[in-house]
Amino acid sequence: MTTEPHEFRPDWCIAPAEHLREWMEDNGVKPRLIAAIWSGRDEERKTAALALVQEVLDREPLTEAHAAVLARGTFIPARFWLGLEHNYRAGLAAGLKDMTDD
Repeated sequence: MTTEPHEFRPDWCIAPAEHLREWMEDNGVKPRLIAAIWSGRDEERKTAALALVQEVLDREPLTEAHAAVLARGTFIPARFWLGLEHNYRAGLAAGLKDMTDD
């Protein structure tokens, strides 16, 4: 008897914002800390980084600039964040249900 592997094919998708919120909650981190880790002591860069983090939390399309800030601030590679974004937008385009908490 042979068994076929089962492929996980959900009929839903989740925005990167939800993954970021969960990571921040699990690690006790606020958006300001992510921005500070990325920018160091440069207040102008910190303000810009905080705006990028907030855009992700507001479910704006995640760009390479967003991924760079998140990668440095969360220690999770940028390609992971970009992959989440790609899968989310592809899921929406395919008509999957958005299960992201509002």
